[in-house]
Amino acid sequence: MPDFIYLARGRPQRPRANLIQTLHTVEAIAKAGVDARLYVPPLPRGFDMAGFLTGMGIHHPIDLRGALTLHSKWKGWPFVLTHRRELREAQTVYTRVPDFSVLLARSGLQHCLEVHDTESLIGDGLITPLLQAHQHGQLRGLAAITAAGRDALVEAGFDSARIVVLPSGVDLPAFSAVPTATEADFAQPHALYVGRISRDRGLPLFEAIAAAGFTVTLIGPQDHAPAQPHEHLRIEAAVPHAEVPAALARGAVALMPYQADLRHAATISPIKLFEAMAAGRLVIASDLAPIREVVRHGENGLLVPAGDPAAWIAAMRQVQSDPAAALAMAEAGRIAARDYGWDARAAKLLAFAHNTDAHA
Repeated sequence: MPDFIYLARGRPQRPRANLIQTLHTVEAIAKAGVDARLYVPPLPRGFDMAGFLTGMGIHHPIDLRGALTLHSKWKGWPFVLTHRRELREAQTVYTRVPDFSVLLARSGLQHCLEVHDTESLIGDGLITPLLQAHQHGQLRGLAAITAAGRDALVEAGFDSARIVVLPSGVDLPAFSAVPTATEADFAQPHALYVGRISRDRGLPLFEAIAAAGFTVTLIGPQDHAPAQPHEHLRIEAAVPHAEVPAALARGAVALMPYQADLRHAATISPIKLFEAMAAGRLVIASDLAPIREVVRHGENGLLVPAGDPAAWIAAMRQVQSDPAAALAMAEAGRIAARDYGWDARAAKLLAFAHNTDAHA
């Protein structure tokens, strides 16, 4: 029986950021010598697991199992019924799926929940059942990905002593290997964005920056097209996660234009932020409370109002006019990113889980 069980909803056949974070967290737990098992929804017949893990940048063996009983149409009940003994005997049961947490609590199973979006918990009516599970001991502890998220949970009534802050992480060896940018790179800055391309993730800002004469390359799945073609705006298909370091090496500036009206904007902890910093790219990001927990304006990056195109263009011109300062901020960002390796995240998670075990 495994000591650590992670229950996930992400599907390997359609990987997104949540599954990338889960995979790297489980890999780091396994590297720490813990017998960990990750359950995900059922996998297609003939699924290339080895190729998938390589593409996700996973190099250490992990115990990843697709479970038919985790199919979304059954909402987890068959899994809990068929795996009850395994779940009871594990030292730690962990999930980032609030619905699974409520289900585990109703089944009398102790566990920990990682919270990414407190606004959704409120909107979906899950605060009350989770708070009851927390008070009765089934929900032993919560991991918030930002201090802002922790504060929101405390305000909702959860015990601050049983909440840990676990920001997202980065594969430090992979991204630290990206060649350092130079002052010349910042004198003619090429801006990059790697992620989903949509209007609510800053597409109008990218268009405005390109229209101002700066080269902007967007790499990722495309939900929306630009309003009109731009000579300096390039859009490329998504690349496997393992190829993101090479993609970041192509530019000196990484744009993070998270909009304030995103549902999870109040508690966001984006993997791509830590990756860009670890790669030594200068981050220009939206000035949101959770981003300020990582990026210090003028020290290790630049923060600008989320929806103000003129401010984003001004930030790019600031980089261009003072490339030495831009390089210094990028290097400070690379140093700051060293605190966010997956191994450090896993160590903190395991220590927290052990502490909640001791007080169960």
